[in-house]
Amino acid sequence: MPSPILPIASAVDRSYLLPLAVMLQSLRQHLRPNVRPVLHLIHTGLPEPGLAAISSLVETHSLVPTEAQLRAAPSDSRFPREASLLLTLPELLPAGLDRVLFLDADTLILADLANLWDTPLDGHVVAAAVDGAVPLCSAPKGVKDWQKLGIPPHAPYFNCGVLLIDLVRWRQRRVTERAHRYLETTREPIDFLHQEALNGVAWDDWKVLEPRWNLLASHAGRKYDDPHSEAWRQPGIVHFAGRMKPWRAPVGGPFNAPYRMALESVLPLFPCEATTVRDLSLSMYDRHLRGAFYPVEHYLWRHRLL
Repeated sequence: MPSPILPIASAVDRSYLLPLAVMLQSLRQHLRPNVRPVLHLIHTGLPEPGLAAISSLVETHSLVPTEAQLRAAPSDSRFPREASLLLTLPELLPAGLDRVLFLDADTLILADLANLWDTPLDGHVVAAAVDGAVPLCSAPKGVKDWQKLGIPPHAPYFNCGVLLIDLVRWRQRRVTERAHRYLETTREPIDFLHQEALNGVAWDDWKVLEPRWNLLASHAGRKYDDPHSEAWRQPGIVHFAGRMKPWRAPVGGPFNAPYRMALESVLPLFPCEATTVRDLSLSMYDRHLRGAFYPVEHYLWRHRLL
């Protein structure tokens, strides 16, 4: 009898091949042995040796957007072009695939993702976790037109780094087209591209996952984290969103050590990039100073000064 398949998807450029390998290696290490992961990888052209190395970890299928899809994807100088290609996923995947688990490459898997895959969506388009930095659609850097769209002020805002997607419902409800329309008609600055757009159009069409399935490493287990949060003690997926990237230099918090272990196991496949002065400075700040200066950092971040 063939092994059950876990379809996963991600989108990367060449600078994210190493963290993608870390994510896949950690996924394999925690996945029950009778489940076979299959990666659907969105990219705009990766070096063949890099693709071969990724394929040595899991079965990999390349998804290359058309020029029209690339032109339609939202872009911003702060993010790589591939960051928002999640919106093209339902168009690129095989029509026979009903569901997929999308994972950002800057994640570390610390639990069996077959358990996440088995989550019922209860009729919703996606399942996701509430964003640890932007908890509400009405929050700073949330959904800009939340009042015009009729979104209640206490509606939660989800992070797109981990999405369990019902592709049939996504296509039926024209989520991609509606997200593009949000981006075209919103006059205020868009902070997180497709993430804001998806929250703007699917704010009432998503299932809330347990926080453990998308823990922001910049918050989880830190002394400025919610003191009542215990999710980080049973992590499922840790997300290294933001400027602090653990494959470039050590980071603070409780998840640096497990990340470094997974990183070392894939370095024979991908040589590590040279650490820059900027990387070292961010590492020093994150490990030794962030706890004291976090209120100032958060204030600057909320007001788009950082």
